[in-house]
Amino acid sequence: MMETRHFGRIMREKRERRGMTLKTLADTVDMSENALHGIEFGDSDPKLSTVLKIAGALEIDMGALNCCVPVFI
Repeated sequence: MMETRHFGRIMREKRERRGMTLKTLADTVDMSENALHGIEFGDSDPKLSTVLKIAGALEIDMGALNCCVPVFI
């Protein structure tokens, strides 16, 4: 779950830099605070659509997520 932890760390840092609470982000992306907390701490493995929704809300550069998305050959 290393990739999830990395995304969660990026997500938490961006959210905090923006002065956004977990509740505010949860309301913005229509998710529960518990679900977002699980992602931030690497306890949850979110679907790509969820990652994209959160990244959009926090204006996370998609290039920063390259290392978080596993590639299957």
